[in-house]
Amino acid sequence: MAPEPVLLTPAQKTFLADVIPSFSPDSWSITSAGNAGSDRRFVRIKAPVKNDSYILVVWDSSDHDWRRFLSIQKDVSAHVPFLPAIFASDDGHGLILEEDLGALTLKKYCASGAATAASMEAIYKKALDALVQWQQLDIGASATIAARDMDLEMFLWESDYFTQHCVREYFGLEKLVSAEWENERRAIAREAAGLPKVCIHRDFQSENIMLAAEKIRFVDFQGARRGPAGYDVASLLLDPYVKQLTPAFSGLLLEYYMSIAPGNIDERSFKICALQRLMQALGAFANLSIHKGKEWYRAFIPVALKRLELMADGQSMFPVLQEIVRACGEACKKKC
Repeated sequence: MAPEPVLLTPAQKTFLADVIPSFSPDSWSITSAGNAGSDRRFVRIKAPVKNDSYILVVWDSSDHDWRRFLSIQKDVSAHVPFLPAIFASDDGHGLILEEDLGALTLKKYCASGAATAASMEAIYKKALDALVQWQQLDIGASATIAARDMDLEMFLWESDYFTQHCVREYFGLEKLVSAEWENERRAIAREAAGLPKVCIHRDFQSENIMLAAEKIRFVDFQGARRGPAGYDVASLLLDPYVKQLTPAFSGLLLEYYMSIAPGNIDERSFKICALQRLMQALGAFANLSIHKGKEWYRAFIPVALKRLELMADGQSMFPVLQEIVRACGEACKKKC
């Protein structure tokens, strides 16, 4: 399917003409490059002859993550090569012009006919290599990253997001939201918040990893902060968008990560982070599909539930979570 043409506003044309001297709205290709789960829009601006190509990000600059996005890119790009270059920004009109990393996300690659078991293993190992570099960043390199933590409050927000949107609203299982569940989700959050912290991306899943010129690049990094290393590892290896991430394949990749980053995580801390991450993802899928009209996120709920069930099954300390996940799984057989 050909990309959808986009009509630029006068302010957007002026911004592009100021930054790109050769830009002409009449001769350049101007097409949609997609939308994020948030309200950002991406527009591909491509020259008619040369291979010059850029991404125009259209984003409400009053969003609290606008400034974080620009600051983190500036701070971190001096230390690791994963983020897109930013050429200019305009706070007044909510515009950012950045490097075009192409259209091939890790998610798209895995869903393509080109993906084989061997090629996926090689690419996921490259992504884990890049993640270790990211996690080894000196936290002092970015005051913006250092200013936010995955702390108790944040982990409690995640499990409440799951409870509200997935358990209550999506599956209608209000009866399972008990005082025992409140105690249990607090215990999980306390344990997660007590783990050692490194620099994390916070949403390290296959839609946010680009395969550009055979290199791994990161996008959607404005949520980066200090947090447990296992959170990003779980985000990648239990990613509901990728059906090939079987327990055996994820286990192989987890062993690889632990071999290149010894001491960062152990089996217990990985599972605690996985519980948190999958609850957050389920809350997001339910919220986006129910309240934001993004129906396609419903398709990922059964996969995420199955992976949460696998992670919860080994955690005998959390029987209420196991009961909730099993009940959601049964309801999903009828609803999903």
